[in-house]
Formats: sequence, structure tokens, C-alpha cells
Amino acid sequence: MDTMMLNSSRPLQFYVVAKRWSADLEFFRLESSFLQRLLDRCAEHSGQPKWQQMVTASRDLQELERLVDSDLLTRQLTQLELMAEDVIPEDTDALAESQVKLEQLMARLTRRFRDVKQEVFALVLDAPAVEAGTH
Repeated sequence: MDTMMLNSSRPLQFYVVAKRWSADLEFFRLESSFLQRLLDRCAEHSGQPKWQQMVTASRDLQELERLVDSDLLTRQLTQLELMAEDVIPEDTDALAESQVKLEQLMARLTRRFRDVKQEVFALVLDAPAVEAGTH
């Protein structure tokens, strides 16, 4: 959609925030994939005690992936776009309710992602050195 033509500024604000969240989720997907590969690479060279911690961190990453793939944000963006195109009437109350849920989800996801990322980096930094040419 090139231009948002909404009757009020609140849905437009929701749209801008939702688009930013969408970009954040894409970053989380890419970063999770990178962290998973990093964990897999280090797991090959770690000892038994670290292995269990890496398995747990890997499960945490998978949990984050499930949260990232939530379709609530996609539905919100679709609703806002349909309102902008005058396909459906504006319903600011329903939008606000979804926006609050999304805000809570994104806050929880961001906190959890930061925690898992710190766990992964701590495990990787503590793991034995991996030779550069090893895949």
C-alpha cells in the first residue's frame, strides 16, 4: 500500500508501530537462525555438561520462533490496510485492543529474546575454540 488514508490519526499510528514490529520480527527470525547455527556449531565441540545447556538454549530459540510466527500482527496490519482502503469501517476500539495485545507480546518477546541471546553468547564464549575452517 502506497499511502494510508485513514479517517483518524490513531489507526495510522497503529499502522506505523505495527510495521516497525513487523521489521523487528523479521530481525528476530534472522537472528534466531544465526544463533541456532552458532549453537549447533559449538555443540559439536563442547563437553557433556555444556551440551545440556546448549540443548536448553536451542529449545528456548525454538520457543521464540513460535512466538515470532504469531499471526496476530499480520491480522492487525490487514485490518488497518482494509480500513485505509475503505473496504471495512474503522473500528478504533477493536484496533486498540489488538494493539495492546501486540504490545505485550512484543515486550515479552523482546525481553525473552535478549535473555536467550545472552545465554547463547555465554555458552559460545565458554565453549572450546572452534577452528575457522570447520563446518
